[in-house]
Parts: sequence; structure tokens; C-alpha cells
Amino acid sequence: MTRPWQPVAAGALVEGAGLVVAGGAGLVMPAPALVAALGYVGGAAAILTYWGKRRLGAANLVTLARVIGTCWVIGLTLEAWFGHLGSAGLLVMIVIGVCCLILDGLDGAIARHRGEASAFGARFDMETDAALLMSLSLAVSTLGIAGWWVLAIGLMRYAYVAAAWIGPARLRSALRLRLPYRYSRKVIAVVQGVALLAALAVEAAGLNTRVPMLPTLLLAPALALLTWSFGRDVIWQLTRLRTI
Repeated sequence: MTRPWQPVAAGALVEGAGLVVAGGAGLVMPAPALVAALGYVGGAAAILTYWGKRRLGAANLVTLARVIGTCWVIGLTLEAWFGHLGSAGLLVMIVIGVCCLILDGLDGAIARHRGEASAFGARFDMETDAALLMSLSLAVSTLGIAGWWVLAIGLMRYAYVAAAWIGPARLRSALRLRLPYRYSRKVIAVVQGVALLAALAVEAAGLNTRVPMLPTLLLAPALALLTWSFGRDVIWQLTRLRTI
């Protein structure tokens, strides 16, 4: 049984940690720090509201750490958008992104090991993944590492959700059907993150000047794999709808 104070205490603890990190680094990168702090406070408030009486658990704490990192990536992406992201900022983005991917492999394992797996935890993990991929794909396109087509990596999840709400009636009904669990979805999501971070690393190392097609060679197969994954799920849902 979750005690009434537990969600509040957990939210305050994580929010405080995020603000300390943002405040300390703000001396070096004030604009990304401000965006990270504001985004984190808003995200923590939304998560805390949704928790309700749910038990927080160690796995969700790991995911919350990823939320902090994702907020930083968003702040640095905005720096890139306004043309102020230097080589140091790009390196910071890559390091934070790699840390987020490593933690992404831990939260699910911790949840299963501790018996904390839940629908909320799975959704929390998925939405954090989606936000990170959206920000990284925007950074890659904004920095001119690849064309704007790379935004499809970040937008595909949101397009899928939008279609489930505002698409044709039959499509909406199909996309709201519960999908069977497939571990491959998680693997493919990680592939997107690895490809995007690799493209950023190519830019940071200056390799794209010697091999201009290298980012495309990294990102195009990743996007094709993601398209196949979503296409497979949509076809399954449409087929399933006809049998109900």
C-alpha cells in the first residue's frame, strides 16, 4: 500500500535534483539550463499528478533520471535551433544522450527484477523514449547533419498517436487496439537513438566533411527499420479489427 506522502516526497526529491543539476550547469550554459529546468519542473508536475496512488519504485526513478537528461537535450537542441550551439554543447548533448540510452536499458530490467513492472511504467518509458528521439532528430536536422527527412524518426510515434485520435473512424478503432508485446520494438527504438547519436558524433569529429554520406548511411537504415516496425503494427491492428 502506497502511503499518501510517498508520491509527493518522490516528486519533490526528483524535481529538486533536476533543479540542482540545471542550476549548477547554468553557470556554463544558462539558456539550456533554463529550458531544462522549466521543462523538468513541468514534466515532474505532470508525472506527479498522474502517479496518484501508484507506487514509485526504483525503475521509475531511473526513468525520471532519463527525463532530466532529455530536458537537457531539448535545451541544447533549442540552442542549436538559434545557432548558438558550440562544439562543447554538442559534446554535452552526445554524452547526455548516451547516458539516457544506457539508463533506458536499466529501467525495464530493474522493474522485472523487483517485480515493479506496470502499464504506467511501460508508458512512462515509451513517452520518455519518444521525447528524446524527437529532440535528437530535430538537432540532427537543425545542425544540417542530415536533411529534414530525419525528423520522421522523431515524428513517427506522434503521428501514430495523432492518427489514433483524429484519423478516419476505422483507423482510429484499429490503432486503439492493444498490441501484442514485441521485444523488437524496444530494440528498434534503441537503434534510432544509437543512429542519431552516431550522426551527432560524426559531426563533432568532423568526419562528415570527409565522408558526406556517412550520416545518411547511418540514419536511412534506422528510419527504414522504424517504418517497418510501425507498418507491421498498423497492419496487425487493421487485420485484427476485421476479425473482431
